[in-house]
Amino acid sequence: MDPSRQPGEQGGVKAPDTLWQEIEAQAVPAGMAVLWWLYQAGIVVKSAGGTIVAVDPYLSDAAKRSYDQPRNVPAPLEPAGVRLDAVLASHSHEDHLDPDSIAGFASHATTRFVGPPMATAKVIATGVDPDRTVPLARGARITIGDIGIRAVHARHPFAPEPVPDAIGFVLEVGEVSIYHSGDTEYDSEIVADASDVTVALIAINGTAGNMNAHEAALLAWRLRARLAVPFHYGLWRDAGYGESATIDPQLFVDTYRRLHPAGRTLVLEPGRAVVLDGTGSTN
Repeated sequence: MDPSRQPGEQGGVKAPDTLWQEIEAQAVPAGMAVLWWLYQAGIVVKSAGGTIVAVDPYLSDAAKRSYDQPRNVPAPLEPAGVRLDAVLASHSHEDHLDPDSIAGFASHATTRFVGPPMATAKVIATGVDPDRTVPLARGARITIGDIGIRAVHARHPFAPEPVPDAIGFVLEVGEVSIYHSGDTEYDSEIVADASDVTVALIAINGTAGNMNAHEAALLAWRLRARLAVPFHYGLWRDAGYGESATIDPQLFVDTYRRLHPAGRTLVLEPGRAVVLDGTGSTN
């Protein structure tokens, strides 16, 4: 792949204020959900009731400071310029819980922070009131507005920075259920927790404790997801993902189609609204 090309990127990146205005203005039909991809594992989800949550939004360049990984695309949102009902972090690694974005998100008094204890502890350490945090472990459920949130199994053995409490999420939005893998290796316990979802968003990069594209396709097939979606790529230059990375989403699509020829897949475009119904259909 061309190291200057970001998979899934078409036509450039919207200005952060423009994208947020679109999110705020987006009407969500009853029973449906709308999501936007923010690169890597970051998504925004909006419900018919107007609840807006972000999962794993990385909007700064903090990883350049800590891992020497500069972002290769502009941030699609400005943390202080958005008004989220909740920020969900699957674990405490910086490209999922962005340390440089916490203060911006927290500047809106109603925004809550949800994630496993190691993640919520990092939020509290920045000065956020602990009452605004919700620590979750596998199996726990909460409701934010009209979005149900359930913590599901993840296994992310990243040796340099262990996160034994990493989780994934299933979001229940009207008639739509959205599985968000966070960072994880393949594990049959995920199948036990998240089967029969409408949409499966699954990390494919294949390095640093994540499934590769082929393992991710197998998980999507075993989950019986009605729509299978690869993510966790596009933020850094291709070489930044590691020597054995599988960051071309077409690898995922091709493998999934061999497992499930009639199955549906979607390759996301950053900042583009995806309207979902309970069958996994998009428009």
